[in-house]
Amino acid sequence: MHLTISGITVVDVIFPRVPRLPVWPRHTEFTADNLVLVPEAPVITLGGNGANAAYVAARCGARVTLSTQLGRDAFGDLARGWLDAAGCRVVTVGRAAATAVNVTAANVRHERATLFYPGRASGLLLRPALARREALLVCGWPHPPLPALARRFREVARAGGLTALDTGPILERPWTLVEMQPLWPHLRLLLTNEYELRAVARTQNLPAALRKVRAVYAGELIVKRGADGVLRLPAGSVEPQMLPATRVKIVNTVGAGDAFNGALLAALCRGQPMGRALTIANRVAASVVASPLGVLGVKAGRMQ
Repeated sequence: MHLTISGITVVDVIFPRVPRLPVWPRHTEFTADNLVLVPEAPVITLGGNGANAAYVAARCGARVTLSTQLGRDAFGDLARGWLDAAGCRVVTVGRAAATAVNVTAANVRHERATLFYPGRASGLLLRPALARREALLVCGWPHPPLPALARRFREVARAGGLTALDTGPILERPWTLVEMQPLWPHLRLLLTNEYELRAVARTQNLPAALRKVRAVYAGELIVKRGADGVLRLPAGSVEPQMLPATRVKIVNTVGAGDAFNGALLAALCRGQPMGRALTIANRVAASVVASPLGVLGVKAGRMQ
């Protein structure tokens, strides 16, 4: 099954082991307060929810088309080169003057502070429907408008395809479950993390959030919980299942959730059952966590 992913492409510049963040002075000179010396060179790697998932899915053997926005600049050339090398077909939508860029400072506890230039943040467009059966994953900010997203999911579902949505990241007011109602009949797989699930369900209680989602959505729900593993609420079930995370030494957490998405969709496109696909996705995400290179450090041996 062909996999189409709609999402943002970003070039990540990550400064690891930053001891502290600089402060704003009342002058324009370099001082000990506003200039921070870091012990390691920055890592420049692929980022963005769509590009990360597409890169990993292609590395996992899926036939992938990424619908995204890339500027005709050095960062855009860099990102396209990584995606091309993975075997991912890139289709650009709109005209982005410059490619999106993240500059992230991470301390030894993997807490992050980020400066984000989103490029042309006007809402990612969806490619026209394909004649063939396909899987479609929509992820990353900004999501397409809900009416357009519902129409596209309906087209894919009616053709017997697989529809998947990741709710994050939440950078503006999150959708409500009522607002998402047009999606529910056509959505097979909902991907989220605990923070995002609580946000869309409008509750801080995880069991209550699961109940509220299940009351309106009958499909598969996957909640990514980082080092605590994955919570799965199978389609039609009210009994959650917990899958433990693959244990590795944490080097980097940027891109792990996106890598999970890409590996999961690739496995499902190969016909793997959901339980096996989740195991593979956990392993791939762990290989990202254990690498300083983000998704570019995905280990091929984790994909089967």
